Amino acid sequence: MKLTTIIPIHEMNEELSTLFIKALESVVGQKKYNVKDNLTILIPVAPAAVNEVNKVVAEFSDQATIEVVTNTEDTSFQGQINFAAEKVESEYFTILEFDDEISETYYYNVAKHAKHYGNVDVFLPIIIESNNEDKAIKLTNETCWSRSFVGENGEIGYLNADALNQYTDFKICGSILKTEEFINSGMLKTNIELTFQYEFLLRMIMNGSNVYIIPKIGCKHLVTREGSLFDRYSKTLTLKERQFWFNTAKKEANFPSDREIDTSELLSVAE
Repeated sequence: MKLTTIIPIHEMNEELSTLFIKALESVVGQKKYNVKDNLTILIPVAPAAVNEVNKVVAEFSDQATIEVVTNTEDTSFQGQINFAAEKVESEYFTILEFDDEISETYYYNVAKHAKHYGNVDVFLPIIIESNNEDKAIKLTNETCWSRSFVGENGEIGYLNADALNQYTDFKICGSILKTEEFINSGMLKTNIELTFQYEFLLRMIMNGSNVYIIPKIGCKHLVTREGSLFDRYSKTLTLKERQFWFNTAKKEANFPSDREIDTSELLSVAE
């Protein structure tokens, strides 16, 4: 199974470089999966970070095919993923944040599941969320199994709209997606803050795509890094503002295109 791994980079410094190296090590160090022959690592980078990223990538150039592509347009997380996805040539691609790591047999497990579940459009890993001290905080995406959710086909492990209405905390870091399905679905919406992952999964399911959670730990996700997107959200957003973005996600999931969001209600909430 050939894969492309997208690792979006917005900025780079010494601390972030250390995390980025760990992420790359987790990719090239896969067991039971031929990284050299079957994997392309595609790194969309904001212009200011290109030189620093190239220095790190040079250390891994003999272990995998790595392409650094400069994005001069929307360098938000969603914008970087969309920019890179349109350059992907493999049937599947995976999303990995530069401060996250995948388990050493994750790609092997994905390949096995993709062969058996050929109709799946999005594979989600069970994620260990960790803090800055590398201690586990909780599991994410496991709810689909622990609550025995089933898809329209009646099989356990598939997300459905009812599950997403009950449990909104599903994440796409470490996910494996069918490239064509991702692009045709409208990709990630850049006008939605905080809940863009939730909106994407809900939109996919409402449009008939199959989203399946692989019943194995696949990814370690750092959630408390100071200055990260969700760290800023956790410290600055009020409960009413969070509710605004979840309501927005549910509404926008009915539309395939990324539309302008009316934030007048949000401004009144903030005031």
